[in-house]
Amino acid sequence: MKNKILILTLAATLICAAAIAQTQKKKVNNATIKTSSHSTAHIGTWKLISQKITYQNGQMLLSDSGSVFLRKILTPTNFVVIVEKKVPELNNRKIAASVSGGIYSLENGNYQEFTKYAAFDGFEKMKINYKLTIKDGKLHTVGTIGGPEIYEEIYERVDW
Repeated sequence: MKNKILILTLAATLICAAAIAQTQKKKVNNATIKTSSHSTAHIGTWKLISQKITYQNGQMLLSDSGSVFLRKILTPTNFVVIVEKKVPELNNRKIAASVSGGIYSLENGNYQEFTKYAAFDGFEKMKINYKLTIKDGKLHTVGTIGGPEIYEEIYERVDW
C-alpha cells in the first residue's frame, strides 16, 4: 500500500513538473515574455518558398526556394533558423551555411525573436519583429530584421 501511494505521489509530481516546465513564459534580459498565441498552428518545421525584401529607396529583391534555402523550426518557446547553400565541389549537395536560434514571443500575431546563438557576428544586436499569420496552410511573415528593410516571407510546412 505504501508503495502504491509513493508511486502515485511520484507520478503526480512528475506530471506537475512537466506542466510547469512547458508553460509559455520566458525570461529575456530579466523581463518576462509570454507567448499568448492560443493557436499552435505556427509550431513545426517550415521551408522558405518566397521572400521579398523592400529597401528604403523602393527597390525590391525577390527570391524563392530555388535561390534561398532556409528552414525555420518553431517549438512552443524556441526557434532555429538554418540557411543552407549548395556546394559545387560536393555535387551541389547542400550544407548548413548559417544557423541561429533562441526564444521568441508571439502575441496577437506580433512575433519577436530573441537570438541567443548564431554562426555569425552581431546577432546579439538583432531586433527581429514580424507580423505572423497562417493562411492556406502557409506561414506568412512581414517585418524587419533590425534595419529599415521590410522582409515579406512565405513558408510551407515540411516534414524534413
